[in-house]
Amino acid sequence: PGIGAGRGASTLTLRLDNDGAAGTFAASLSGDPRLHLAPFDASVDVDGQATLVLTFDGAASPTIAEGLLRVSDATTTHEAVVFAVAGDTTLPAATWSDLTTGPTRYGKTTTVRLKTAPFPAPGANWTDDSVNVFVPDGFIDRGPIPFVVHFHGHGTTLAATLPAHKYREQVWASGANAILVTPQGPVNAASGNFGKLMTRGGLEALLHDVASVLYRDGLVATPTTGDLVLTEHSGGYQAVALNLDAQTDQGQVLAAHLFDGLYGYSSAYESFARAGGFLRSDYTTGGGTRTNNLALLSTLGALATDTPTADDLRDARAVIWFTPAGHSDSTWWEQAFAEALRWGSTNARRGPRIELRTATVNLGSATITWRAPHDDWTTGFAIEASTNGLEWTTVATAPADAERATFTLIGPRRVRVVPIVSDLEPEIALPSDSYWLESRAVLVVDGFDRIFGGSWTDLRHDSAARVGQAAKGSAASNEAVLEGDLRLADYPVVIWLVGDESLADHTFTAAEQALLKSYLDGGGHLIISGSEVAYDLGKNGNGTSWLASLGAVYQADSANQSTAKGAGPLSALGSFGFGGQGAPYLEDFPDVVTTSTGATTVLQYANGMAAAVGKAGKSVVVGFPLEVIDDPARLTDVVAALIGFVAP
Repeated sequence: PGIGAGRGASTLTLRLDNDGAAGTFAASLSGDPRLHLAPFDASVDVDGQATLVLTFDGAASPTIAEGLLRVSDATTTHEAVVFAVAGDTTLPAATWSDLTTGPTRYGKTTTVRLKTAPFPAPGANWTDDSVNVFVPDGFIDRGPIPFVVHFHGHGTTLAATLPAHKYREQVWASGANAILVTPQGPVNAASGNFGKLMTRGGLEALLHDVASVLYRDGLVATPTTGDLVLTEHSGGYQAVALNLDAQTDQGQVLAAHLFDGLYGYSSAYESFARAGGFLRSDYTTGGGTRTNNLALLSTLGALATDTPTADDLRDARAVIWFTPAGHSDSTWWEQAFAEALRWGSTNARRGPRIELRTATVNLGSATITWRAPHDDWTTGFAIEASTNGLEWTTVATAPADAERATFTLIGPRRVRVVPIVSDLEPEIALPSDSYWLESRAVLVVDGFDRIFGGSWTDLRHDSAARVGQAAKGSAASNEAVLEGDLRLADYPVVIWLVGDESLADHTFTAAEQALLKSYLDGGGHLIISGSEVAYDLGKNGNGTSWLASLGAVYQADSANQSTAKGAGPLSALGSFGFGGQGAPYLEDFPDVVTTSTGATTVLQYANGMAAAVGKAGKSVVVGFPLEVIDDPARLTDVVAALIGFVAP
């Protein structure tokens, strides 16, 4: 336990369980001379216990004492690092609270006033010494504390910027095993001055104080600082540039992420990337950083890429890309902050957050492909199958560097990929999304990536498996389709799911619209579903003509209904409910659509408004997510009817 500097000694009692034969053991403690191991009884019986008592003399000034404890029997030696801390008694108390949305717990957070905060500082008028600290749910203490330090932009405060950009939630969503530190910079001012953090050693001193608070409050067991990722938005670029060479107790700056913030210091960021650092930088149309970003992209040459794919965000030295959003949305658009951290992480909380890419079958042989961040603690992957989504069986395993597995498919079933992590129980590891494997008759495309601001807040979902089972098909992610992992033309029917994705998540990008146009022009048959497709493409003009080509025109953002039934050529289809207790998530804003030229209504809500419209033999647009149909049997009926309409 930590003690205050100048407040005497501390004691730690350890209980050792004997899992072997009766006998004796030896123990020793080396390292800091202020650490001691008391005399002990070295004899233990079978299933017995032994007790070791460690003491720390204490220290007059803030100190971290470190030692190495060794415990040995006749065959094995076990080692453990021991820390004892005499803490800074001037550090203020911290009040920790849970950060949650509905049932989702993101982690613990506190805002504490620290003397090592950016301000007060010489020559600056700001005096707010607040620092926010966020520990994501499931954080694992694996040694020196890994930190993400974020420098906010102009004209804001911690109270405004943290919820606006969802930095803490995005750290959680990334899966990275790191603690977020966000200091208050210039308060509501057009300045990038971060006071004491602009001078050498300032950032290191702040992180020492944060580590002391975390250790004192029992949130970490290792009181030393480790590797850093520095992030910023807008005017925070100066502070990041001046700290690229920061050295912590046992770490350094591994990556710098700039969100529409490369207003200067391009040479510093170039040098950082050339020296082995990982640079991620996006820009917008009106943010003012486009010229500098494009110049740096050109200067870095082969070290840089302009495509923020999973592969590039994971492997490329520098990724510099355009974000079609406003300046303030550059951290948020398509969860950019989370994705940069996710794919750059080598230390994940529940194993790397896996993107399941494809699940296809050919002549009884199933092939699964995926992408995963490189994780130092992952030793392999288990491919699991299930007939009901509840009980899972391992059907194949793959090494940690694999991205593909093949196995014999014995009957239709769900599949997913689960990381095998050296220090985690299997049930704690984070599975991928699950897909359905049955045939090549239908391809279900999982384009549902939204986890903030909508009805679904988990990091994995079963949507494609649920619809895939109803369609008796196979599945792929929209990223896999866009990047050419498979050909849509090989599938007579495509069902493309976007859940409740909306504007910032893109229901259908321009590239996806072009790809699907080509598929339809080649004779393909398409069903798309999502509660904000018409709202995004039609009302907001992100694909009005393409939407109309499928037979749909936006009419209203919400039908205020939770039941629908067949209409027109599908009038034999009886009423069904969606978004209720039997659904994977609620649906509160189902789109209302109407027909474009040559189209017909095929589903209607209970109030008579159109729930789905389309062109016979070609396409259907459904104004709610198919996966939220309450009853799986009714989902099968609806999907079969829609397939019969587009591919009679």
